[in-house]
Amino acid sequence: MSVRGWLPVALLAMKIDRQTTRDELIWVWLRSEWDGVEPPKPPDTTLIDSPDFTDQVQNQAREELLYRHREPILNGLPSNFDPLWADIEETDLANLHILPSLEWYLDTGGTFRLVDTDANLAHGRELRLGQIHYPFDHLTKIEDFTPRLVDYDAATTRQILILIAADQAGPYVIIDGTHRAAALYRNYLTKPNMPWKVLLIVDRTIADSTWYIESQIAKQGIIQFKRYSALGALR
Repeated sequence: MSVRGWLPVALLAMKIDRQTTRDELIWVWLRSEWDGVEPPKPPDTTLIDSPDFTDQVQNQAREELLYRHREPILNGLPSNFDPLWADIEETDLANLHILPSLEWYLDTGGTFRLVDTDANLAHGRELRLGQIHYPFDHLTKIEDFTPRLVDYDAATTRQILILIAADQAGPYVIIDGTHRAAALYRNYLTKPNMPWKVLLIVDRTIADSTWYIESQIAKQGIIQFKRYSALGALR
């Protein structure tokens, strides 16, 4: 079933390939974030170009670098998990969400669903609240990624998305690769490009995570984002 236009609720769980390790997920995540990690960091890219997951010194170094760059997200995840390599198919798209942060509220039309990004993305987004002026622009990043992902192939890509879920049936929340996912979806609307390769963290404790779309913390945050939008502070 095509999901262009209105999407029904997904009925099937994501296609799972195999289980892997937390150390491999940390490596994949750090590799995608490497250019954004602030110094100090190693002068070369050995940690991401030649990973040895049996080397605990390497594993610890990668984890420390990623925590320094993405600590708020990592703190919302279980401390121990065994991630899964998986493929996103068309039937998963309706069940796929952007992490519920203020910056993505308007760009998803308040739903945080990936499939709602294309109709709602806009340049010049900002939060103005008292002395706070916080501009942000997801669309510029997505426009940069879109042509670079035209020839996307899940079998060979290094553009891996990282997702979380409380159970294997979803909903799934993208915690790394939000801009890439939105770009992939834009390309998908004009040319089929499924499946997409992902690493999926499934754990019951994720149901209470700040970053999980169905958690009470996330729902309270979304209520506040809606208030900011109604007041014109988020626009």
